[in-house]
Formats: sequence, C-alpha cells, structure tokens
Amino acid sequence: MIISVDHGNKSIKTPNALFTSGLIVSEGLQGFKTDYICWNNKYYTLTEQRIAYLRDKTEDERFYVLTLFAIAKELERRKVPETLDPIDITLLVGLPPAHYEQLHSRFEQYFLRRREIVDFEYNGKYYSIRVSKVLSYPQAFAAAVTQFGTLKAHSVAYIIDIGGFTIDVLKLRSGHPDLAVVESFEKGVITLYNGIASKCNALYARILEDCDIDEVIRNQPTVLPGEVQQLIRTMTNDFLTEFYNFLRERGVDVSTSKCVFAGGGSLLLRGMIERGNKVAFPIFIEDIHANARGYELLYQSEVAANGQQ
Repeated sequence: MIISVDHGNKSIKTPNALFTSGLIVSEGLQGFKTDYICWNNKYYTLTEQRIAYLRDKTEDERFYVLTLFAIAKELERRKVPETLDPIDITLLVGLPPAHYEQLHSRFEQYFLRRREIVDFEYNGKYYSIRVSKVLSYPQAFAAAVTQFGTLKAHSVAYIIDIGGFTIDVLKLRSGHPDLAVVESFEKGVITLYNGIASKCNALYARILEDCDIDEVIRNQPTVLPGEVQQLIRTMTNDFLTEFYNFLRERGVDVSTSKCVFAGGGSLLLRGMIERGNKVAFPIFIEDIHANARGYELLYQSEVAANGQQ
C-alpha cells in the first residue's frame, strides 16, 4: 500500500487528510471525543497547538506519531479493516529542496525503523503496519508536478512554496527544475505569527493565537479591535515586502517573473499578495494537498520508468 505524507511545520497533509502538527501525550485516555492513538503504552491526541519548529524532525518521536495518525486516517478512508496481520506500506515523504541532500537519508531511516512491525490502536481500532520502503522527494517541486501541464508552457517560472516555517523557492524551465535556484528560507508564516503576537502583546496586552491572525489576514469576521486588525495587516504587508526584497537580492524579481505560489501559507496570504500588486504574474496552486499528491505522481513516474514497484 502506498501512502504519501507531507510533514509541514504547521500542518500534516496526506492526499485526503489535513490536521495540525500538534500532539498531546498522556498515560491514558482523557475522556474527550478526540482522535487518539495508543502506541508503546502511551496515548497521543491531536491538538491545534503546533509543535515548535524543528529543522530536523527526527529529533524525537513526535513527527513519527503524527505520521501514524496520517497513515491511520488514510487506512480509515480506504476502508481497510482493523488487523493484526502487518500491512506493508511504501511511505512517500518530502523535505525542503535546500535541506534535501543533508537530511533525506536520516529522514527516510527515521520512518523505516529497520522495517519493524508497528502495532497501534487508532480510535478503538487495532492496526499492524510495516513500513517496508520510504522514498523522499523535494517539496515545492512535488507541488509543481501536479500542475506540470500548465507550467511546461512557461520558459521560466519560479515555484514559491510558503509553508509554516520555511519558504521554498525553485526555478523551473518549461516545467523542469533548474538547479541555479534551489532555496529554502526560514521565513514562513510561523515567523509572521510570532512577530505579530509579540508586538500585539507588547502594545495592547493581548495574547493572540494563530487562528486570530488568520481571520484578519483572510478578511473573515473577528472580535479583535480595529487597532489590532490594522497592526496585523501592516505587519503582514511588511512581511511580504521584506520577502520580495529578499528574493530580489537573490536574483528573483517578482515584478517581472512568473511566480507560482504553493502551500498553505500562500493560500492564507493570497488576498494580500493579489491586492499588493507587487507580483506581476501570480499563479496559485489551490490544493493544499499538492505536495502529498505530487509525491505520488513522482513515485508513479519512477515505477513506470523502471518497470517495477
């Protein structure tokens, strides 16, 4: 069975599931109606409070457990019955393009775990899995693959994948990667959230959550006072301007280049990017699951080319 998982710093995505990269661990069930996993005699439940940024997600077990949730959700969607007979899984994952060379081997081994059988309980159902193969791919490029039919028509384009903590930038020529520009910057929307929350607390003694900031950025109904809303909009515009200038220093001019935005951060900021009129030719990949679906397309292409799975 093939399962692809996009491990974002803000959220975990499979082709069909989306949930925040946050966990609470306990010794027993908490009594609330929430998704849970019992593994290694500990209970894990999902939370909207995301894990603090980890450049190397193999530092502890949390992203492994989040992956068990992702696998369980895919098994449930595919109506796989609970079983104690191991289900063999080919796991497809991804990394920021600029981190790929350094981290991909460690990342793959983190999930492979010597192909050991892993037993766990998910919402009262019992599963046994064995991750028999792990393949990793560059984020951003994977998202671009889902739009290859469109992108191959452009002689030069830049994929800009705005994620939780990283922004990945990849140059494409006729839909194929040009390694002249392969960058990953630690300037994602989490840095924006942190800056806004810190300044709002200092100026107005208000503690904001990410969802409070999202409401203002998306022009959704909010209970925040006008001065806080204005602060959020101003800091978000400054964030984007600083990023555009940052790209320009690296040879990417958004005022003249074809820019293809991917990732949850891009969807969050879409309205402000479009209203800012600083990006001449913005294209948005609207599917937040694009990286996870792109991993599957890349894998299928490899299988077709090699004639084996």
